Formats: sequence, structure tokens, C-alpha cells
Amino acid sequence: MKNITIILLLLTCLTSMRLHAQETAKTELSAADSRWKFGVNGGYGKRVFRSGRKISAERDRYIKDLKSGISYGGDVAYFPWKKVGFGMKYDRYQSKASQGNELTEDVTIQFLGGQIIHRAISKNPRNAILTSLLLGYQPYRNHTRADDNQFTFNGKTMGWGVSVGFEHRFSQKFALNLTGAAMMGAVYRMQRKTEFNTETLHLSKDDSVDLSRFSFSVGFSFIK
Repeated sequence: MKNITIILLLLTCLTSMRLHAQETAKTELSAADSRWKFGVNGGYGKRVFRSGRKISAERDRYIKDLKSGISYGGDVAYFPWKKVGFGMKYDRYQSKASQGNELTEDVTIQFLGGQIIHRAISKNPRNAILTSLLLGYQPYRNHTRADDNQFTFNGKTMGWGVSVGFEHRFSQKFALNLTGAAMMGAVYRMQRKTEFNTETLHLSKDDSVDLSRFSFSVGFSFIK
């Protein structure tokens, strides 16, 4: 009789654990199917413009510093369907480089636009792969000091990009994101401002400012 009682208790516990696991999986899956997502992120950014031939080691270090910077921003997305969503994204890239007292450049490139997102949920419902196509507006600004002269270059253009990210949900309302992105764009017309005047520059394809860049970031998302 005692053995039968123990067996019945074990069967009851196993059944309860199985039902609890199924209920947990359903809860996690419903979290993966959440419709709204608000996120912030930050990380490393690198521009990929052509730098021409190397003149000196100092110039080479200057170009490397100018190409490398930080990238941070945020996004909001809405998923009307399980695998497809739409949203808005903001990204800001910044870098600064100096070559002694001769030349300094402080560059800011922004992106503000829309995104179409594909969400692929893995076997573990806490994890998902998010692939986005981006299209929007890119302002460019460069504060330059050459010897005793100071200039500010401003331009704007349309840009597009793609991003691929891994999302891990810690709970129904909070997730960690690891994302890699590539942005493209070029400025062919910009203004050069000095202390005395403002001039509009029309650039050829060879002289255009290439805004193309990669970024790798870590972020957090708030899910609803």
C-alpha cells in the first residue's frame, strides 16, 4: 500500500510538472508574439569610405581615428503579424580625429527613418532573430579646424541599410539585443560655413562624402 501511494504521488508530481512546463512555454511564446517593442542601443561604428594612398604613419592613424567611432540610438516597432512588423529607427554615429595642431575633424552622421522587420522565433521561444530593411533621412555635419581656420560642413541625403539582430527575452517585458547593421548613403551637395560666410558646394561622384558604415551594438528592449 505504501509503495502504491508513493507511485501515485510521483505520477501526480510528474503530471503537474509537465502541465507547468507547457503553461510556461505558452506564456513565453505569447511574450515572443508581443506586438510593441521599444529599444535603445549603443556600440561601435566604423565608416568604410576610401582613404586613398597612405602618405605617412601619422596620416594613417588620423584616417583610422576618423573612421572609427561610437554608434547609438533607439527604435520603436509594431508587429501586426507574428513574423512581420514596422517601425521607426534613430541612429547617431560620432567620431573625432586630430593630426597634431594642423587638422581636427569632429563628425556626426544621423539616421532617422522607417524599418520593415522580419522576426524569426527559434525553438526556444525566448530567442528570436530580427532582420530589418531601413530607409530614411541622413543629416551629416563636420566641424573642421585647419590651422587657425574653422569650418562647419553640413549636408543631408537619403540613406538605406540593413540590420540583423539576436534577441533574448528575460521576461515578457524585457529583452537583450545584439545587433549588426550596415548603412549606406552619400552627400553630393553641402554647405560650408565659416565665421564670415556660407558657401554651397556641389560635389562630383569622386568628391562626394561617403556615409557608408557598419555598427555592432548591444541594446535593451521593452516589450508590450
